[in-house]
Amino acid sequence: MSEKRKYIYVILSQTGTVPARIIKLFTGAPYNHASLSTDEDLQEIYSFCRKFKRFALPAGFAEENKVGVFEMFKQVPCEIYSFEVSIEQYNEYQRLIECFKKDSRHYLYNVIGLIGLAFGFAVHRKNHFVCSEFVAHVLSECKIATFHKDLGLVKPDDFRYLDNATLVYKGDFKSLPAGLNLRKKILLQSK
Repeated sequence: MSEKRKYIYVILSQTGTVPARIIKLFTGAPYNHASLSTDEDLQEIYSFCRKFKRFALPAGFAEENKVGVFEMFKQVPCEIYSFEVSIEQYNEYQRLIECFKKDSRHYLYNVIGLIGLAFGFAVHRKNHFVCSEFVAHVLSECKIATFHKDLGLVKPDDFRYLDNATLVYKGDFKSLPAGLNLRKKILLQSK
């Protein structure tokens, strides 16, 4: 009997926060924030973002559902991509996320790195990430995706073009049905 398939999801979104609107001015991309989840109903989503709904700073590693930024806006355009992974890759993802959770107060948002990214140069600081760098770091460490550039230069738009990324949802994040069950959606698409 084969084991159940495992998936990791990358959520690309565009909120209406001031930082998101400024980033969009620089990139011109439809989505300027990246997050990760293994939860097919997206109840646990992780990224580097603000820690409190109403304030851009402090920012760092956070469980986005608990912060509540998506709740602040009537619409949050998004795309969700799935990556089918091996049990080993899935377990490595879980291990990495647990490390980030355990030491979350030591992980901060790389504000200087965001400025560098806007101008095309990577700025690395210990335990500091921008959202897309964090997602790229996890996918790279788990051997799920390969990036042909410095991870500090990966933008949310880059995830859309990975060979093993499968688009499973496009629309308003706030219109996602309860009990979305992305795994079921993937299986239906593959038929």
